[in-house]
Amino acid sequence: MNLDELYDRYGEKMYRYLALRLGSPEDAEDVLQEAFCRLARYSVRRALVRNPRAFAFRVLRNEANRHLAKRIRRRAEEASDPGERDSLASVIEGPDEARPAALARALGGLPDEQRDVIILKVFEGFSFKEIAAVCEVPANTAASRYRYGIEKLRSLLEGKI
Repeated sequence: MNLDELYDRYGEKMYRYLALRLGSPEDAEDVLQEAFCRLARYSVRRALVRNPRAFAFRVLRNEANRHLAKRIRRRAEEASDPGERDSLASVIEGPDEARPAALARALGGLPDEQRDVIILKVFEGFSFKEIAAVCEVPANTAASRYRYGIEKLRSLLEGKI
């Protein structure tokens, strides 16, 4: 699959994943561009891939992790106050205005591993096998991260945590 086809087929979903993961539409655009640059450099490897969607999302996840690591280092250097997760609400649609904001805050309260699995499963419709390929973990691990993440998400939304 060439890059144009990859972008046409998965670009919107990739952007949505990044916006939810990073909490910033602007950062999502930047990281999506970086991910496609990296995918372009992987042309030989991309030709050998059986599941282009899982491969593209693995590259995307790795780029998001790089971006988050840079953000953490930058914040540590600046000693600024974190807490920009509320901008997640801008990419989650819902009929009730308070619900997307609460969901965005709750997603921000999950460990990265659980948040990744939930976003890929719920918002992108990945199977646990595909999530396992993206996150480079066994399918059972992906399923348990989903289960624990959903439990914690439910607790956060109900105000128990």
